[in-house]
Amino acid sequence: MDLYQGIKDVAKVLQQADNIDLYKQLLELGRQAWEMQTEIERLTKETRELREAQELKAKVIRHDEPFITLEGRPSSEMYCATCYAKERTLIQVRDLHNGYFTCPSCNTTGVCDSTLANWVPETGSPLTW
Repeated sequence: MDLYQGIKDVAKVLQQADNIDLYKQLLELGRQAWEMQTEIERLTKETRELREAQELKAKVIRHDEPFITLEGRPSSEMYCATCYAKERTLIQVRDLHNGYFTCPSCNTTGVCDSTLANWVPETGSPLTW
């Protein structure tokens, strides 16, 4: 039997015994127990989210360009460093297949493959500055 059901059962007995004061006190205790249970659930969820955020933070690999990768994941899985920094969300960037990427959420752009991004098709060689 859970706490809530136990309180309901005792309240029913008190109500039948015509003890209004005890019945009111028990109802108040039941309300407080329900509020505490709600708070416990909220705190449990918050703790789980904080733990998950810490675990994710430990896996983040930062790069010179505004993208991140995750330890243990393929390097082709790139995520927007801007979105991660602002909102702690992983938004996978779009590889434009020309050496550049863009974030579908915040439109951050950058270079994901400098060799490909500097390639000049007419000359067959990379750009030199």
